Amino acid sequence: MKAGKALRIALYTLLLLALALAFIYYVNQPPKPLLVRGAPAGLFYGGPPTTALAGWFCVEDINSSDGFSIQLNAQLGNGYVIQNVYTVTPQGQAMIGENAWLCTFGLCIPLSAAFINTTPTHCAWLITALKGEFAYIGYSLDGKNIIWYAAIHVGSTHIIPTIPILAPNGYTNIVLAGYGNGAQAQLGSGTLVYLAMYYWNGNNWQPAPVGALKGGGGIGETVNHAWEFTNGYCGGYVTWPGASPSGLGVACPTPNFHLTIPKLQEQG
Repeated sequence: MKAGKALRIALYTLLLLALALAFIYYVNQPPKPLLVRGAPAGLFYGGPPTTALAGWFCVEDINSSDGFSIQLNAQLGNGYVIQNVYTVTPQGQAMIGENAWLCTFGLCIPLSAAFINTTPTHCAWLITALKGEFAYIGYSLDGKNIIWYAAIHVGSTHIIPTIPILAPNGYTNIVLAGYGNGAQAQLGSGTLVYLAMYYWNGNNWQPAPVGALKGGGGIGETVNHAWEFTNGYCGGYVTWPGASPSGLGVACPTPNFHLTIPKLQEQG
């Protein structure tokens, strides 16, 4: 073997070893809150491809003079992105609604948008499920009964996870952000919002592997600043100003609703 080739192999081996050690160091670090500025704040979904996601939120307290939204975003295997949203406008009007886009090469074309007025709530579930070639979109205020309000033809059968190292702006997540139309939520002292995600394994709901969004998310709405935290298992929180308020833990309630999808007026 020539000396030059042997040296290249040795250097390549050392590089692989360094990367492996760096990965081991990274995954063994204790979780810590991350500061987000000018981006959505929340959790990305890191589980297996699935046919349904359930995202839970609980607004313990929020200080935002210009409204906010909680968004369950789902990227499908064929490039569609489905957004299931609870939003509160700057005027205090609460709404539930959906947006759908077809995204290719970073360009997203809007396909659908529909919002309905709802009762203001502190805690609720957002559910997005695929059946056949349709995405069914609903929510639950009591954790037991789902109100399905939209069905959109998407031609896909699975929701794909976000893989930060490959696609830091992957769209499958649950976030706190501005109320809509690219707005930014101006969070002040006293903000605390719990978030959690579950995925459907074909028979029941399972806690989802999640990660802190770290300023990604691929959506237009943002917060001015927030700390986001997760231990990687199902839940996390978004808070301001404290990075780790005394006694604060991760909430991860179990959904008590079955994934039964009724016949809806299908779009598209």
